[in-house]
Amino acid sequence: MIRKAPSSAACVLCLLFALAASPPAAAAPAVPTVAVLEIANAGMDPRVDYLSGIVQGILAFDLGSRGDIALADRRNLDAVLKEKELTLSALGQDADSAAAAGRLAGADWLLSGEFVFLGSDVLLTLSLTDTATAKRAVFRDRGSSENLVHKLAEQVVLRLTGRQAAFADPSRSRSLVSLRDETPGSLALFSPIIRAEVFLDEQFVGYTTGDGTVPLIFDRLSPGQHRVRVHLDRSFGVVKLPEVSFHDWEAAFDVEPNKRVTLRDPTRHFNDILYRLIELGTASIKAPDAESKPGAPAPKLAFAKELSFQDRTGRDVTVKFDAKPRLGEGFLVLDFTLSAGSADAAPASMSIAIPSGAEGEKEAEVEAGIVKLSATLERHSDYWSLDWRLERTDIHQNMFSE
Repeated sequence: MIRKAPSSAACVLCLLFALAASPPAAAAPAVPTVAVLEIANAGMDPRVDYLSGIVQGILAFDLGSRGDIALADRRNLDAVLKEKELTLSALGQDADSAAAAGRLAGADWLLSGEFVFLGSDVLLTLSLTDTATAKRAVFRDRGSSENLVHKLAEQVVLRLTGRQAAFADPSRSRSLVSLRDETPGSLALFSPIIRAEVFLDEQFVGYTTGDGTVPLIFDRLSPGQHRVRVHLDRSFGVVKLPEVSFHDWEAAFDVEPNKRVTLRDPTRHFNDILYRLIELGTASIKAPDAESKPGAPAPKLAFAKELSFQDRTGRDVTVKFDAKPRLGEGFLVLDFTLSAGSADAAPASMSIAIPSGAEGEKEAEVEAGIVKLSATLERHSDYWSLDWRLERTDIHQNMFSE
C-alpha cells in the first residue's frame, strides 16, 4: 500500500501547532518607568510651600540614582496634560485620570503626594499609581528631617522592584523646616560637547554649546542633593571601569545656600576613550652603529619592562616583556619575549632579523593572553631604530555599537 505524502498546508499546520505548544522564551524583567508628580501642600500654609519642590527633588534624586528604575520625561507628561486640559494637582486626586495620562506619557507608575506641616514635623503621604490598573499604594510617615523623604523613597523602591534600597543616612539629618530660611544655590557646568541634552534631576533643562570655557549656569537650585546628566548619542559618554561599559555622564552634587557648584563634563567620543585604554605602552628607540661593540650590537635596542592593568573582570594582569639584540650570520636579530597573566604562564616569543650591512625594515607581532606586542625594526645608513607598541586585546574600537 502506498501512503500519500502530507500536503504542504498540512505541514504548515503541524509547524504552527508545534510552535504554539513550545514554552515561551523567558523575557528580561522590565524596568519600571516612574513619573514624579507634584507634592501638594495639603495644610494650605503658604509659609511652607517651598517644601513641595524640596520633597519632589529628593524623590527624583533617589529614584533616578537607581539602575532598575527609569524616570519619565516630564516634557511628555506636560504635553499630555496640556492636551487633556489637566493639571498635576488633579492627577494627584483622580486615580483614573492619573493612570490614563501616565499611559499616554509612557509612564508605568505615577508618584504623587501631599504634606501637612505640624509645627516642627511634617506628615508626608505618597501615592504610587499603577497606570495599567489605576490601583494605588499609599506610603505615609512623619518626621522633621530629609530622611523622612528618603525612608518613604525606600518603600517606593521596594514596591516597584522587590529590592531593598538605602537612601536614609544619619548624616542627612538636616531639618526640612529649616530649609525655608536657606537661599538657593547654583550650578556652573563646563562641557566641550556640542548640543548635548542636559538633564537636572532627570528634567530636561537645555543644551550644551560646545564651548568648554563658557559654563552653563543653573540658578535658583534648592539646597540639598541634585543630579545632572548629559546625553548626546550612543557614540558619546563615559566608560565605566574595569568592566568597560558605556554610559551617559552623570554626577550627584550637593548645593549649599547661596553658593555655586562647578562641574566639568568628561563626556567624550567612546573611541577616543577606548584608544587610550587599549594602548598599554609605546616607545621609539634609536641605536647608532657607533655604540655597537663586538658581541653586543646596537645595545640600546635591549630593554626589559613590566607593568600591570585590570582586565574587564577586575583581575590584575601582570605583563612582562623584553628585547635582546644579537648577531647571527650577517644579520642583526632582535628577540622578544612576552608574558601576561599568572607567573606560571608560558611566555610567547618572536624575532626580527635584518642584514646588518643593508638598509631595510621588518615588522612582527606576538600575543600572550589578552596582550599583543607589535614591533618594527628598521636599518638606516648608520643606525637602527625600533618602534614598539603594547596593547590589550580584550577591548577594541567601536565595541560600544555592538
